[in-house]
Amino acid sequence: MMKADVRAVILVPAYGQPSLAAEALRAAIGQETDFAFAIVVVNDGCPSPEMHEVCLNFAASYPGKLFYLKKANGGLSAARNTGLEFALAAFPALEAVYFLDCDNHIGPLLLQRMVDALRSSDESVGWAYADVDKFGFASFSDMSGSYSPLEHLFRSFCEAGSTVSRRMLNAGARFDTAMRKGVEDWDFWLQGLGKGFRGVHVADAGFRYRRRGESMLVEAERDFAPILAYIRGKHAQLYNVKSVLRLEIEARARYAIHHADTGLVRCMTAAGTCELIALDDYLIRLMRAAEQPDYGRCPGHLIVMDQALYDALADRRLLAGTLWALETAVVQAAIAACSITLSPSPHRTMSWRATTVNRLPAQQIPAPPATAQILAIEAATLLAQQFPDGAFATGNHWHTVKPFGGRFFELAIGCADAGEALRPAAEGLASLQRRLDEVSAREGRALWRAADHDRYRARAAVPRDYYPELFGTPSAFPAAASDRSVALVVDEAGPKAIAAAARLAETLQEDGYIPHLVTFGEQLSGEAGDLEIFREIVSLPLASLCGAGATTRQSYLGTSLPRLDWRDGQAALATLAPYSRVVSVGSCVLHQIAGALRRLKVETWALLAPQESRSPLDAVTACSAFEQAYDAIILDSEEMLHLCRALGIPSRRLRLWPEMTKPRTAAPPIPDPTLSEIQPEKVSV
Repeated sequence: MMKADVRAVILVPAYGQPSLAAEALRAAIGQETDFAFAIVVVNDGCPSPEMHEVCLNFAASYPGKLFYLKKANGGLSAARNTGLEFALAAFPALEAVYFLDCDNHIGPLLLQRMVDALRSSDESVGWAYADVDKFGFASFSDMSGSYSPLEHLFRSFCEAGSTVSRRMLNAGARFDTAMRKGVEDWDFWLQGLGKGFRGVHVADAGFRYRRRGESMLVEAERDFAPILAYIRGKHAQLYNVKSVLRLEIEARARYAIHHADTGLVRCMTAAGTCELIALDDYLIRLMRAAEQPDYGRCPGHLIVMDQALYDALADRRLLAGTLWALETAVVQAAIAACSITLSPSPHRTMSWRATTVNRLPAQQIPAPPATAQILAIEAATLLAQQFPDGAFATGNHWHTVKPFGGRFFELAIGCADAGEALRPAAEGLASLQRRLDEVSAREGRALWRAADHDRYRARAAVPRDYYPELFGTPSAFPAAASDRSVALVVDEAGPKAIAAAARLAETLQEDGYIPHLVTFGEQLSGEAGDLEIFREIVSLPLASLCGAGATTRQSYLGTSLPRLDWRDGQAALATLAPYSRVVSVGSCVLHQIAGALRRLKVETWALLAPQESRSPLDAVTACSAFEQAYDAIILDSEEMLHLCRALGIPSRRLRLWPEMTKPRTAAPPIPDPTLSEIQPEKVSV
């Protein structure tokens, strides 16, 4: 065999246990392929003379087939990098490198299957990975299903025993020599993900992983927190809210919306990127999610909602916000429901009224109101009913951490076109449950491995899999994924506040931003013309603002502020975390979470403008309690400017915008500073 003919390399780092290394090398030599391959063994300074002898004997027995390198000890990553550099230099036709640790086994067809998978994939595929049959402590780790970049951020499911393509190596992927406590393979594949590559699964490849009581992996599992922190810090371009949200949108992994009037299920995270499938196909995906992985194909939030209502909310730019309100409710309750009334009105109005049902015993789900047109539950609720034996790892306890049995809302929407009467959704949910029983009986379920079946990857996709651990939020509002999205945040969404927000939104829009209106109160009322500028209108009624009593208030220098309940604070943070910029339009809710948003790399502004129920002094005082959390404070008058100065807000944060109060026509030019005494900065978007 000529070096120029070699298409693939099996790279074996060698350190310790020479008898196991001999087994691994025999398995490597025995590969059956229709292309030339070589084996590169790297002795990483192993102190055992027997290891050196084993490697020399194999090299002598297979000249031109097995190449033996020896180096000073530098760790597993350094050994693999040494082998990679040798292979790239020695074999000009090299297509792929398979990583084989010296205590693992591979079947005779593994290398052929791995290389075939890479050859049949497009240029975006950078590596091929296999299922993991573990021996010693036997179990089977099923890695089947399409590759999920979203899942790979929070779970390492591509083993070191995978095959990397030449194109990914040419892009600069190498193992991190600073990682010497394990999980360096996860970092390596994340490098590929960051460079635009994806993985591809290879079924029945024949990879066998030796699972022992003490190993590098076991040590890494005991000391995982600093390893995770290192990986996430290193791959910051992947581990930020927007990047994760984009992958979730690409996977269509959050909502399964059953349209009972069409018999279809819409799989989506954000409107505009969705997949419509038949109900039976969705139910089969749901059952499969409990046994075999295919992360993201079965969204974890199930919504029952007619297509006609979906379209009506989308036309009014209320769809994303309504879905978000229901998702936020389902985080706290077993079921959420919304009864909607549409009525003609010369103004645009929204009015929420919420009721709560206490948690019921066992797995009982409270009956929703008969008038509700939208119902929301977690898919795990249905899975728990189909897998009472516990096969579904997270389904049987779906309700135990939820404080409420049901969160039910009435939502009155006033608009110019009321439309047709809306149908209740209860029968749609009941028919879905009946159909699930039928499909389950027809399809059957049977596990196909005698060894323990590792189901840690088998589940419907839910935001709590990744957002809480990565960012400390229960989820992230999906409609805000754009790099130019900006939220103008109002607590009391009356005409004055909305008009002020609209004026700023117009200027932001002209500078290329996409403005959303976000309100956390139970009422919204504004002129239709003012609301037209917002891409989305997001109304999330927080209990801390809706019907708040004396126990939920706090005072700063005599100014009354709401005291956010912890859950409400988390919901507000999850709503605003994906935006590039958030602007408080007198929002005391945003005041209290602005610091947390800045830590998530969100730019924070406060606009001090006229409010329905708050004096200029109260508005400035409330803002001054949290001014250090804002990048900029925009003022609509000199009066506000002097009040800010009197309360000690640093001038470097102040932006004067006198044109705020003028009628909205063309956007006015940004003025030069007019107060030489203070010289606040000009507003700049």
